[in-house]
Amino acid sequence: MDREPSPGECVVITGGTNQDHPLPPGTLLIVDDVDSSDSTLRGIPRGQQAVLDHWISWSDVEPVTFGWRYARRHLPAEVVALLSACDGVEFLQLNRQVKEAIVDSLPDWKQRVLAAIADRDEKPAADADADADADADADDNDETDDDD
Repeated sequence: MDREPSPGECVVITGGTNQDHPLPPGTLLIVDDVDSSDSTLRGIPRGQQAVLDHWISWSDVEPVTFGWRYARRHLPAEVVALLSACDGVEFLQLNRQVKEAIVDSLPDWKQRVLAAIADRDEKPAADADADADADADADDNDETDDDD
């Protein structure tokens, strides 16, 4: 790790095992205490509640980040396959090729889209005006409208 870790941060052991500390690579720790003077830390191993007695060099740990590489290693294969069909993971949205494949697989998608547009356009103007006026009343603390 090339920076000072913060208490509460999750780190993973990547080196120095059996020399400076007894923890195997891959062990997750929650940082409990940091010693800036010698660049070491103590932490609580995942699933435990006691702080280790051993001080571990910052160079023997890396911060745990949740990214695509981490997800592929730790999530079930079907979840990885689903996520790989998306563009990004912050606001999941199927990528263009998958969307096109799904739409193309629908037997009558063009007719469905045209029918939906026609239904929307055929809605009587009076219904649309009534919907618009439903929330136009004065601020009356009525929880059924959104003008409060």
